Amino acid sequence: MVVHYNPLTKEPYLQLPAPCANIIITPYREHQITETSAVMTEILNDSRVYSWLIGPPYPFLPEHGVDWVKTKIAENEGLLSTLQKEFEASQSQQGDGSNGKEEPEFFDQCPFLCIRDVTERDPATGAPLRDVLIGDISLSRYAFYELPPNSPEVALAQKQNNDLPVGHKDIVWGIGYYLSPTQQSRGVMSVAVRTVIQDWAIPRMNLHLLKSSFFVGNTGSARVLEKNNFVEIGTFKDWTPASPNKGRGVMSIVVVEWKGLL
Repeated sequence: MVVHYNPLTKEPYLQLPAPCANIIITPYREHQITETSAVMTEILNDSRVYSWLIGPPYPFLPEHGVDWVKTKIAENEGLLSTLQKEFEASQSQQGDGSNGKEEPEFFDQCPFLCIRDVTERDPATGAPLRDVLIGDISLSRYAFYELPPNSPEVALAQKQNNDLPVGHKDIVWGIGYYLSPTQQSRGVMSVAVRTVIQDWAIPRMNLHLLKSSFFVGNTGSARVLEKNNFVEIGTFKDWTPASPNKGRGVMSIVVVEWKGLL
């Protein structure tokens, strides 16, 4: 089973393999909006994180986190409802002799956004009981950063990509992420990227084409993508203007393209 379900809460999640088996990736939780926003505010106001991000706003305020979580919950409500029905159907079919399965429905987004460190598991089932948010990972239709910003070329590429129907093999996807500095340099994000690609994006989004990007000098992100078989397609000098409030000047960007699972 690629998507796991917590038998106690029925929440779907992705499980990272060893040596990161204490890490899961879950949807945002409505009952933890305030708690999640507080953690996001702490992480996204750390210069070791925000210095390497195009967005979100800085300084990052608790209300930014609340708005973000509410938006993502609303965006994924229908998808998660479908997953719940799939789970219930699979449970009802156990032992009834059913062996036929319909082709899985393709989705246009990944609801597994919250990277969490499990701190306590149920001794009987192994189900996560307590966890802490340590980062975020997201998949969305790609914005074509290698094309001139605000140009007719980038507008056309984005439109053509966005107009492709759900599940189309020619959709170009983009992946982004951030991780708490307390968890960096442990290999967590490399495994998280691979898990999202192979356990969700390929089987449930029909992902074939994937790109990402990082600012020149972000050696951590470069290594994450290299370990997941992304290769550089170009470095674009002075891609983003200076951001005095983040304490940085003009930044160049590296765009990379995924070459498939290793």
